[in-house]
Amino acid sequence: MNSTDEISSTNEKQGRRIGSHTPHDAGHVVGWTVVAVVILGIAAPAWAQNFKIIEQNLNNQRQGYQVIRVWGTHYEMGYAQGFALAADIVAAVHEVKNQVGVYYGATRSAIYDTWWSDVMDQEIDGMVDGIKDRIADAPVDATDIKVINTVGDWGYYGGCRSHSCWGHFLQPPIKTITTRRLDFPVVFAATNHHVMMAWSPSDGSTKWVNLAFPGYITVVTGVNEYGEVVSLHDFQTDFQPASGGVLRCMASRHVLTAMADIPMKQHLAWAADWLSNQQFTTGSFINYYAPEGHGGVFTCSTGGSCDAPRTPQADFFAGDVIITTNSQTDGHSVPAGGEFMGDYYQQGGVKTMESAYDLMGHSGLHLMTVGYRGQEDMTIWAEGRLPDGVTPRIEMEWSKLFSDNPEPDGDAGPHDGGSLDGGLDDASNNADSSVSVDATNVQNPSSNGCGCATIPPAGHGATWPLIALFLGLAMFWRKRRTGNQVG
Repeated sequence: MNSTDEISSTNEKQGRRIGSHTPHDAGHVVGWTVVAVVILGIAAPAWAQNFKIIEQNLNNQRQGYQVIRVWGTHYEMGYAQGFALAADIVAAVHEVKNQVGVYYGATRSAIYDTWWSDVMDQEIDGMVDGIKDRIADAPVDATDIKVINTVGDWGYYGGCRSHSCWGHFLQPPIKTITTRRLDFPVVFAATNHHVMMAWSPSDGSTKWVNLAFPGYITVVTGVNEYGEVVSLHDFQTDFQPASGGVLRCMASRHVLTAMADIPMKQHLAWAADWLSNQQFTTGSFINYYAPEGHGGVFTCSTGGSCDAPRTPQADFFAGDVIITTNSQTDGHSVPAGGEFMGDYYQQGGVKTMESAYDLMGHSGLHLMTVGYRGQEDMTIWAEGRLPDGVTPRIEMEWSKLFSDNPEPDGDAGPHDGGSLDGGLDDASNNADSSVSVDATNVQNPSSNGCGCATIPPAGHGATWPLIALFLGLAMFWRKRRTGNQVG
């Protein structure tokens, strides 16, 4: 079912719940609702939002995690994230602006001048609209969203570790286990709010899962429906803005999701061709860990492009392992900083998701392990760092993340960010969306003035009684008209 059908199906269910009307009656009710919305100038009904919160564990400071599915066009998916996480995204923009200070305008200009794909621009435009439909005076524009999405390019530091195995190290049905630890610092408070977001495009393009933070459409750690885990590692990482240049986090998103309908075994070559023709603003390793040894690691240079990928080598654990740190290797030996991963494989034996996950410790900003069985058939585990430890382990099946015919969380009517709790019973998981921030001039690249503002709670709760009044009047006139009809 496509996104339009899903929304239509949900609207029919809403209609049947209003006085137990038939679908025909529901159409009149929804129609009158639209009239009321137009007359009153109210935002579209919340049930039209294309998102579902599958699982959530957040405290009152919005620290913890959420698992969210979005679907539809790229604009609609961006809108859904913006609407669902509006206050969090605005707060992140505000905090980054304050940290960058007088250089924020220059940062905006540099990021604005880089290359972004059409689908990502559509997602960002949707996100901004979703935010503003939730928080009308939100001081955020598309360039602000791009700035927070690219912190990993212009403000990144820290080490990372990744490893993947297949072949003789595994037993069926698992065919590949891939683990990635991000050792990113807590740059802004929103990085204590970990978001696992499942993206289901209605245009038939690649489904994928992002492990990131509110407002992200770029990739630091992500996995697509083919089981390919793409992630970034620091290596010769200097940021040099260039007009039309490619940001590494944008590039990782592109190679994770933009391949045409070609066999998975050809994806690495496709990514290599695209990456070799770009000018990068930030040096990096880009892990392209495709299942069963069909992936590799790209070395991308600041101001240059990416070299041919390092691929699994037959003399390195029989070609059934690939390891990445923040140090270079030719693939015939363990890179510096990865000795503990080399020891893990040197011990031999069958590897499991549990052992691959636990090997990495619990010190990274986030950690993800993927157990791949086949296309769109995998298990994903993840956790995120908190000020006082880490989140509980998130354990998700691909089938749960992309279940058909979801009931959008938007069907609950007006709500703040904390009421979108995915059905959790613990009231302590409901967070307060009233985030106090200094929001003045966030969207103006040439201004760095400061003032105080409080982001208002999201939603249009005060208008819903008026909608109810219009619905009541609609039903009254409908009954009166029906009563006057003859035969």
